[in-house]
Amino acid sequence: MPDFERRSVVVTGATGNLGHVVVRAYLEAGAHVAAPVRDAAKGRALREAVGAHADDGASRLLVGEADLADRTSMDAFVERVLRTWGRLDVLANLAGGFGTGPADDIARIRALWEQNVATVVVPATACLVPMRARAYGRIVSVSAAAALKGGRNTAGYAMGKSAVVRWTEALAAETKDQGITVNAILPSSIDHPVNRANMPKADPKAWVQPEEAAALILFLTSTEASGITGASVPITGRT
Repeated sequence: MPDFERRSVVVTGATGNLGHVVVRAYLEAGAHVAAPVRDAAKGRALREAVGAHADDGASRLLVGEADLADRTSMDAFVERVLRTWGRLDVLANLAGGFGTGPADDIARIRALWEQNVATVVVPATACLVPMRARAYGRIVSVSAAAALKGGRNTAGYAMGKSAVVRWTEALAAETKDQGITVNAILPSSIDHPVNRANMPKADPKAWVQPEEAAALILFLTSTEASGITGASVPITGRT
């Protein structure tokens, strides 16, 4: 496991099914983790679920309310992180969501764009300020295998996740000489309770396990991955 001791990590989407696993993995690797959340109750549940991994005599888990799609809100959250730990090294963009709808449903497409693109770009723009100031940063975003090919009733979701890939490539090109790397992962179905409930006939053993996705995220945001930027890495389990 990469060593994140003394690193400060922001994890969006930390209260989601993958989020708990990623936050726990960063804490186990020695990181200080900050989780911006919209729902205070879910934030408390996250702290209860992973708090033992941060209980080493130091306060290594910061949970605070913030709107991921609002720059002012995210700037305030980043400032809180800097006041607390004095640095911000990593952004793991896990926030997003799946949704279906026909390709001519403009309202649905706009909603999914906000859910999957704004929640990636806005936190990154806020986190880039201290990263550029220190000439060091790691950004990884969760896109999806659907970014590579649209299908029936997946227009909005596929468009949003594809936009994350193109944005990743563009930002990586703009920051490659600034000590910052920007990458994405493209998982197929991840094994968690919601997917199991929605696809009861599927075999979850073939899906991506949350721990597998977390391991890839940690590697791409580690010092060892300094030579990787602008990449979108498929992770498809055993499908």
